[in-house]
Amino acid sequence: MTNGRMHKPFIPGLGLAAVLLTAALASCSGDEDGVTPQPDAGTTERDSGLPPEDSGTPDAGDAGDDAGTPDAGGDDAGTPDAGEVFPPTTLSGFGLFTGTPAAGGLRPVEGNIPYTLTTPLFSDYSVKTRTLFIPPDTSARYSASEVLDLPVGTIITKTFAFPADLRVPEENVRVIETRVLVRRPGGWEAFPYFWNEAQTEATLANGGRVVRDVRFIGEDGVERRLDYLVPSKNQCLKCHHVQDAQDNQVLVPIGVKARYLNREHDYGGEALNQLQHLANLGRLTGLPPLDSVPRAPNAFNEEEASLEHRARTYLDINCAHCHNPKATSGTTSRLFLNVENTDAFTLGVCKRPGSAGGGVGGEFDIVPGSHSTSILWYRMDTEESGKMMPELGRALRHNQASRLIADWIDAMPPQSCK
Repeated sequence: MTNGRMHKPFIPGLGLAAVLLTAALASCSGDEDGVTPQPDAGTTERDSGLPPEDSGTPDAGDAGDDAGTPDAGGDDAGTPDAGEVFPPTTLSGFGLFTGTPAAGGLRPVEGNIPYTLTTPLFSDYSVKTRTLFIPPDTSARYSASEVLDLPVGTIITKTFAFPADLRVPEENVRVIETRVLVRRPGGWEAFPYFWNEAQTEATLANGGRVVRDVRFIGEDGVERRLDYLVPSKNQCLKCHHVQDAQDNQVLVPIGVKARYLNREHDYGGEALNQLQHLANLGRLTGLPPLDSVPRAPNAFNEEEASLEHRARTYLDINCAHCHNPKATSGTTSRLFLNVENTDAFTLGVCKRPGSAGGGVGGEFDIVPGSHSTSILWYRMDTEESGKMMPELGRALRHNQASRLIADWIDAMPPQSCK
């Protein structure tokens, strides 16, 4: 909300809007990513390459639930307001939400569709909410295995928050950041937005942030503390980069694949399959009958799939965006954790790592029957900087995942790797 009115959703890359935005960017003396860092709200200091620090424990105010109320708000037509510069300095400049965390929660406007994943990425136990905006009169194309083919103008948001107590996740919530992916004519671009302490606005933070001493009570009743990293624009690229057919580095989304979207979501009191909902709205073409669409299970629900399937699913969504044949970490390490990989050696079985160094729990990535001597498990379990994986996105151990991967490795027929 700005000046008492709601912006229409910002749709970069369509018609005249694309020309205006390209001209606006060309006139700027941008950084190496082609985007000029914008000043934080209330200051004149530009974002640097080093993440600034922020203090604090979660605010006592209620940040709202946000996950559930779909498509709230009015009309979502339109092109950017005249004179608007891309990317907006503030999250509200996109016009994707009404409300604020301080005033009961963010509510997606009509056309900005909330969604959830069957198994989400782990980010230090933060609670995440996601939305997908596909411009009017356009649609995504279905893919059985790859990211949906999303049109120019698509905007994906992911908001990260910490309740004071994860056992009551709707109460005393502090929203920290909203990450925005935008499909522009030249490809995807990533933008981090950092929420102020008043929880009234999020400001573009190309240089990232470090939020010191975040505290919360886990679902097990144990207090946890961490310094939370809001990634810089460059750090966003680290996890989202893959090589295309011409060996160019390109940025792609991670979670918007059919197998992770193939689940129900509550749309205003009506539970609908998310993929079918997109198709019903005219925002997805080529969707086959749902019983033929692949589905990734909830990695921690034993009733949904086998131990192996659940472990491979967790590795796929949390690790395979880097460890796959198209990503730098995958090609250098030759460790491919994408769920399609069926080769035991490149999955890590009795494979020595390319450059792990010493003191990482063993000699081989996976030693069947022995999780405690498997580097893969050690790097997931440790909280030691420089040794834990992933390198970005966590400071804490994901206890459930550590146990899941340990059980999976221990269930393998024992094998000597010497």
